Amino acid sequence: MKGDSTSLSSKQAVLVIDDEEDLTDLLRYQLKREDFKVETVNDPFVALSVARDFAPDLIVLDVMMPDLDGYQLLRMFRSDNLLSEVPVIMLTARAGVEDRIKGLERGADDYLCKPFDAKELVLRIRSILKRVSERPKPDDGRIVLGNVSMDEEDHTVSIGGEEVPYTVTEFKLLQHFLKRKGRVQTRETLLFGVWKFDADVETRTVDVHIRRLRKKLETADLEIETVRGVGYRLVEKAR
Repeated sequence: MKGDSTSLSSKQAVLVIDDEEDLTDLLRYQLKREDFKVETVNDPFVALSVARDFAPDLIVLDVMMPDLDGYQLLRMFRSDNLLSEVPVIMLTARAGVEDRIKGLERGADDYLCKPFDAKELVLRIRSILKRVSERPKPDDGRIVLGNVSMDEEDHTVSIGGEEVPYTVTEFKLLQHFLKRKGRVQTRETLLFGVWKFDADVETRTVDVHIRRLRKKLETADLEIETVRGVGYRLVEKAR
């Protein structure tokens, strides 16, 4: 109902970035019908500034754009302190497995090939937003997920009520996973997010620490799952 500020403020915001105006017009119409707050961008060079101002809950990002493509924009989003955690669905006319992996490696949450059904896109958007809403949120410096409790201020971790010793790097790695439960993390993403290294640094460093972290999580309700050819993700253990 018009004038209901509470209703408007509760709408989830979606930013659509694509150089095809016909497509962004269509998605704007479809997403507004689904009760989303929507902003669209056709010029990739203004996408970052618009995204920072609009503060979206999710970004739909086209890959094939002139001069500045979706992969470059995604890297910029993941490096921005305001947008680094915003989920991204990538759109592309390329349907190859390598193209999908390339997007996931750079931090995309999902990948949809053109042409696509708008209803499928809406379902994927809702699914990702639901997953994001279920991520553990810090409470007075604490993250609790399953029987794992992390105190970010004291730098301590308890599993099943018992404190488990973690090195500084192991703590940062677990913290990174806890805040991104269910989301695939490539070795390159982990190197950048935990070690602050560029992607050309030795990735075996990640594998070594993942093995150590897995050992310390043996009694936890969580486990680090290997996503073949892509990286790792934190999931709840099957019961």
